[in-house]
Amino acid sequence: MMRFVALAIGVVLAGAQAAPAGPWLREKGKGFAAISGNVTQEKDTSGSAYFEYGLRENITLGADLFYGIDRTLQQSGSGIIFLRFPISEPDATHKWAWHVGIGARSQNTVITPAVEAGLSWGRGIKLGERYGWAVIDSSLNIPGSDLETRIKLDGTIGLGFTDHIKGMAQVFMTHQGGEIFAKFAPSVLLVPGKSPYTIQIGVEIPVQGGGDTEFKLGLWRDF
Repeated sequence: MMRFVALAIGVVLAGAQAAPAGPWLREKGKGFAAISGNVTQEKDTSGSAYFEYGLRENITLGADLFYGIDRTLQQSGSGIIFLRFPISEPDATHKWAWHVGIGARSQNTVITPAVEAGLSWGRGIKLGERYGWAVIDSSLNIPGSDLETRIKLDGTIGLGFTDHIKGMAQVFMTHQGGEIFAKFAPSVLLVPGKSPYTIQIGVEIPVQGGGDTEFKLGLWRDF
């Protein structure tokens, strides 16, 4: 399984308009919002919300929220408000940015403050006549003493097939509590007509660390 994860990350590294996260800053006064819900066949459920807004040309304000509850009623959640700053020049092929944020993490009745910092890379790609993107996001989230430090490395590669259909493949890797958890997440992005919305339909398949396959439905919008 780890060979599969390594191969997927290699594809992302070889390749990159960007998905929810990434090094592309929002234009001043422009924003992006994404919400999604996940469910397994065993009725484990989770939901997330992600927002970005361009405060200035070189500063993007964002929020990343998550809540989950499993079949045994165990709950977990996190919320981070962050600022993203560019590292690379605006016209660079390889885009780099870093972010820093504060918020909180929770596990059942335990709620503790948390701080986070991260680094992102991305670039546009072209395969034949099709355009797409590749992104790698990393983050270090440090909570209070009651919970465990979390390190995340996420890779995304996306490609537009038509003006209304895009494909996206992601790898999510998390190191927490001395364990590594990894998921492979393919999805289809649909843009109905001239709608400002994008519909995401996909799955998240565990490849390390256990867990069940999750079915995902999301909604994106630029504003």
